[in-house]
Amino acid sequence: MSFIDLEVHADRLNQLQLDLMATDTEVRKAFRSTLNKMARWLKTRSARGLSKELDIKQKALRRRLKSFRVRSKGGQSEVTVFYGLDPIDYMDLTPRQTSKGVSAGKRRVPGAFIASARGGSRKVFRRKGKARLPIEKQTVPIRDKADAWIEDQLLGTEAFDAEFLKIFERELQWQTQKRK
Repeated sequence: MSFIDLEVHADRLNQLQLDLMATDTEVRKAFRSTLNKMARWLKTRSARGLSKELDIKQKALRRRLKSFRVRSKGGQSEVTVFYGLDPIDYMDLTPRQTSKGVSAGKRRVPGAFIASARGGSRKVFRRKGKARLPIEKQTVPIRDKADAWIEDQLLGTEAFDAEFLKIFERELQWQTQKRK
């Protein structure tokens, strides 16, 4: 599992605090709310972008994205967005049995077949040799392409920074209007 740290420069945030005459408590509340909303924004953008990049349905990816509540330690707040980047099972890609193997979208696995695994769930298998056994479950690796896309296209981009500032400003305005 890899962690990505994001640093927020306080110049613009301090300017917003001065413009709106917000207290430190209001800024902290607005920041916590902004982090939660940015986690949702990241999950949505990740599902859309990774779906296009990996050519996998959003439904299969959304199940693997989790966000956790904001935690505060020593004046620092953090929110965690978890990306499940283990290989995706072919059954999550709605495969079809063909005469030459199994196909799922543009992906083809020659010589594969769909069968019930232990526990009754259906999986895509392929024989390792010419004998009946052993067989291996077929999966689609996504970690390398997904990591590269997340770091290059999502985090630290201008769109991310602009969205963060837009949400923070809106939340801070709401916090200062509440006291009136």
